[in-house]
Amino acid sequence: MIENVSELQRETFVKVERIFGLDLMRSCSIIMVFLAHSTPLNPVDKLFPFGWLGVGVEAFFVLSGFLIGRIILRTVLTPGITWKAVRIFWVNRWLRTLPAYFFAFLVCYQFSGAMHNSIYYLFFAQNIITPMPGFFPHSWSLAVEEWFYLLFPLLLLAIAAVIGRAQNRYRIYLAGVIIFLVCGLGFKVLYHWMYQQNLFAYLVDQKVLFPSWNIFAPPIGDWDSMRKIVMFRLDAIACGCLVAYLMEKRKISSRASMWLLITGFIGVLIGFQVVKHTVAGGKANIFVDVLLLPLFCCGFAMMLPYASSCPRPGKLITRLITQISQTSYSFYLMHILIIEQVTEWYHSNLATPFAPKWLVFLGTYLFTYLVAYLMFRLIELPFMNLRKRLFVPAIDADKSYSK
Repeated sequence: MIENVSELQRETFVKVERIFGLDLMRSCSIIMVFLAHSTPLNPVDKLFPFGWLGVGVEAFFVLSGFLIGRIILRTVLTPGITWKAVRIFWVNRWLRTLPAYFFAFLVCYQFSGAMHNSIYYLFFAQNIITPMPGFFPHSWSLAVEEWFYLLFPLLLLAIAAVIGRAQNRYRIYLAGVIIFLVCGLGFKVLYHWMYQQNLFAYLVDQKVLFPSWNIFAPPIGDWDSMRKIVMFRLDAIACGCLVAYLMEKRKISSRASMWLLITGFIGVLIGFQVVKHTVAGGKANIFVDVLLLPLFCCGFAMMLPYASSCPRPGKLITRLITQISQTSYSFYLMHILIIEQVTEWYHSNLATPFAPKWLVFLGTYLFTYLVAYLMFRLIELPFMNLRKRLFVPAIDADKSYSK
């Protein structure tokens, strides 16, 4: 049974506003992802490698970690972590993420037909330790986030039990973040070592690994499939949690924030160049397998201090960015299905001039946004309001709130 928060908590609740910079990061990320997946409809896809923009998902991970980290520091760990606080945190998360996810799953299921082991998707088990299946392909990132939401508080409970609940909450939190960061890097080191030793095919033959792991056997070494397995990716969200810790502990000056922004942007650009000269050409090395994904995450993470305090532009731009940010979750859930359906329809009508490609591309984006907006209003918002009636959170991870 869900416990109600105390009257004292209700009295101390303070309404806060959204942070424009975080909304801007989220908006840019969802547009990057859309551009990456809509290349068959993009009229200028030959001018730029839009497919690389799929790393916008890394920005989502970092944002989630940053905002979730602040929630945990300010609520779950204050004054000390308890099972009650963790249960409230989980229910808050599930009411925010699961309704729209299950709706999108059912829609994709209807269009794709019966899928083997589709029941795994209901528990985010489709890619815990195996490559992502073809059905509902972009749900891999949602599985990463849901497992982090589940495991991180459990880890903090375990750490608190070992070192004592009376210990400094920052020490407990930082220990949990470091464990996730080390484990994420460790799993990627293991992946690279197994690839170099050509162990994947052998272990599949010995029935130690699932047959799907053959995709990692040389000379393939499918880096893109590796980055979509939960066990290799939990450190991405922990990277955002680390920034939340650092910003809670000390104030970062506007000058330092600007330099971090520039450095982070350069890091992301370097990451793109590494992808161009390695992954895109089928080349693999220890930097690509172990450090490339953390490079992208660190680059986006360095942008967070500036994004948390950057000035708002005019009302019109602020409103537009806010709308894109608010609908980004539903947009992400539905965009692949809509792009696939439109692409199939477009290619089947190429013999008959019916619309310029740029118009189809723009129409696909606007239609996806419309679907996302309706999902936000009819599915996400009612459950978000239910959370407000059940709980009074100090900060909401999915509404880029200010301090």
